[in-house]
Amino acid sequence: MALPPYMLGQPYVMGVLAQQQAVAAQLAAQVHAQMQQQQLQQQQLQQQQLISEEKLQEKARKWQQLQSKRYAEKRKFGFVDAQKEDMPPEHIRKIIRDHGDMSSRKYRHDKRVYLGALKYMPHAVLKLMENMPMPWEQIRDVRVLYHITGAITFVNEIPWVIEPVYIAQWGTMWIMMRREKRDRRHFKRMRFPPFDDEEPPLDYADNVLDVEPLEAIQMDMDNDEDVAVCKWFYDHKPLSETKHVNGSTYRHWNLSLPQMATLYRLANQLLTDLVDDNYFYLFDLKSFFTAKALNMSIPGGPKFEPLIKDMNPADEDWNEFNDINKIIIRQPIRTEYRIAFPYLYNNMPHYVHLSWYHSPNVVYIKTEDPDLPAFYFDPLINPISHRHGTKQMAELLPDDDEEFELPEHVQPFLQDCPLYTDNTANGIALLWAPRPFNMRSDRCRRAIDIPLVKSWYREHCPPGMPVKVRVSYQKLLKYFVLNALKHRPPKPQKKRYLFRSFKSTKFFQTTTIDWVEAGLQVCRQGYNMLNLLIHRKNLNYLHLDYNFNLKPVKTLTTKERKKSRFGNAFHLCREILRLTKLVVDSHVQYRLNNVDAFQLADGLQYIFAHVGQLTGMYRYKYKLMRQIRMCKDLKHLIYYRFNTGPVGKGPGCGFWAPGWRVWLFFLRGITPLLERWLGNLLSRQFEGRHSKGVAKTVTKQRVESHFDLELRASVMHDILDMMPEGIKQNKARTILQHLSEAWRCWKANIPWKVPGLPIPIENMILRYVKMKADWWTNTAHYNRERIRRGATVDKTVCKKKPGASHEAVPEGGARTSAQLSEGWPLHQC
Repeated sequence: MALPPYMLGQPYVMGVLAQQQAVAAQLAAQVHAQMQQQQLQQQQLQQQQLISEEKLQEKARKWQQLQSKRYAEKRKFGFVDAQKEDMPPEHIRKIIRDHGDMSSRKYRHDKRVYLGALKYMPHAVLKLMENMPMPWEQIRDVRVLYHITGAITFVNEIPWVIEPVYIAQWGTMWIMMRREKRDRRHFKRMRFPPFDDEEPPLDYADNVLDVEPLEAIQMDMDNDEDVAVCKWFYDHKPLSETKHVNGSTYRHWNLSLPQMATLYRLANQLLTDLVDDNYFYLFDLKSFFTAKALNMSIPGGPKFEPLIKDMNPADEDWNEFNDINKIIIRQPIRTEYRIAFPYLYNNMPHYVHLSWYHSPNVVYIKTEDPDLPAFYFDPLINPISHRHGTKQMAELLPDDDEEFELPEHVQPFLQDCPLYTDNTANGIALLWAPRPFNMRSDRCRRAIDIPLVKSWYREHCPPGMPVKVRVSYQKLLKYFVLNALKHRPPKPQKKRYLFRSFKSTKFFQTTTIDWVEAGLQVCRQGYNMLNLLIHRKNLNYLHLDYNFNLKPVKTLTTKERKKSRFGNAFHLCREILRLTKLVVDSHVQYRLNNVDAFQLADGLQYIFAHVGQLTGMYRYKYKLMRQIRMCKDLKHLIYYRFNTGPVGKGPGCGFWAPGWRVWLFFLRGITPLLERWLGNLLSRQFEGRHSKGVAKTVTKQRVESHFDLELRASVMHDILDMMPEGIKQNKARTILQHLSEAWRCWKANIPWKVPGLPIPIENMILRYVKMKADWWTNTAHYNRERIRRGATVDKTVCKKKPGASHEAVPEGGARTSAQLSEGWPLHQC
């Protein structure tokens, strides 16, 4: 039990009181410390609030980077393609409009960027032409990649198509164009060039954007027969959001049987009716290879240069004189025999191929009437009459065997299945259809890789055609055979993506614009590039018009003509841009409602078939004549199929895809070459020639001038050495003039004395005149001796040196420096 304090003694009370005071002081200290801590926390909180904005921005940026890496499109080898947001089309429009023709001083620093982009202009043209709108499209929007200064615009798309759909679309174009040409009384072709030479490219936003174009070429689909394809047939990327295509990448397709049957029917105009391979006997690839190796020509086939030019008759294994059998065949062996059996009928069968002799007979007959049943007896088949009846077969079972009866529950196989369905006839037709209609699924292909008329010239030329058409068939076959011979399987190479590397930099942006707008931008950019290059060389007397014709503004002098020469790279690029301008301007005329879709298609076909007349590309790359010739052959091939029956001659054939493919393949091949040539041209413009640092070898023609230059250089060196530091350097020029005058006086035998000339300088001049005089005299005597000896001497030396040797003093009487200083006397002879 605790005692109260008053009952305790005095010392104890004092101790308790002291203890209580200590506890109270401790509590007070704790409270004070807590208050100080709260104040510190409040101050820190206020400081945090002050810097929280900066930290939030930093954290937001880090979070954004993290999320962009997490949700970006993952590429192989761990590469992450960070997403770049599309800009609105107005951005590039404003850039192009502000820059104009680059004459404003505001954009003088962008000129170097524009000039440097010239290297990639062929690539921009290639991608632009590759993504051209088809005749069934009114407007095509394309994704583009553009430089932030507006220097260059690339169409960043690949025109993937589903092959049977693409062929069927062009098949309907063939039908509609023939129908239009038949019904239209007077078909008027477009004017070329569509715009005048001095009319600048139109501004898309002001002139084209708000104009509704005329209808494209499209066939009216039947809601019953074409129900499988009518909803999506003329879309830009058909079936892109359906189960028939693998997704947005548009790489694989898989079509149903009704869809394939409808497409096959629509494409029928462009496809061959031949199903029997025996038609191509001695007219297939291997037969052509054999004919080429034997230097023969199959009737109707191509003819080549001899494969083996040095044919030596002594190399023959045997001939009619040393043959063991001594059988001499007097009549010539037919070409067909030699090609069909090359080892039998030829003495030297080098590089020949054995072709297939015979394929099994085809018993399929293509039906013309879709309403016929799937299995029927075609009247083309000759019926086999039942003339000779056979006796009834003896009974298989003897009489003494018990009678055999089938059980009641036994039924024939497939009794419940119908003999044919609605798809049976279509399925049989597709089974015998040419590729790609005999497939249900395949990979999508680029539009330029799909041939539309290849099967036409692989058949025999129809009888009754003019000579030029038969020659065109043979020429096209020749190209086909050569391509097949030269083809090698592609080597695996690492893919490099130019546009991806451009897109990953801060200098390029992406957007989606109309194809016509992209074309107008490319034409304007190409014009600015070439114009800047012309003005960089100060060729103000040359004028580049808006159709890319380079014209002099006056009659040029010889010096101006030499200075204004550009290389083939510049001119070939200019002519390619001229072709591009023709194509783009044709589309602009259509968009302005000046021509309709049929006239546009006819104009494009005319452009691609007459590149040699509309441009001068062949002047700068003569191998281009091959493409021009091929387009002419394709024109003959197409026209003589198109203009038959009620369709007469004249303009109106707008089947431009075959010629378009020819020029795209040319652009694809010339682009790397042109890039290299233009790169060399631009580096020479920016950096100058590098040949100045290399010491030139002195040719015989320049020996004399070389000695003079060396002499002058040594004089200059001596002059600068003896000059006091205070005297101006331009006094050296005066001394050199005195030296030249002294040399002329020596040659003319005139005394030379300049009053007031310093003695050291006069002595130096005399010393150098003595050196040159000795060299000149020795050379004259040496050449005179060679001429006297009858050695082979240059004609100019013969003309110059006899006179010089007559002027020269004999070696014994050469002038001394003392005589020179006195004012030398006349020549001593």
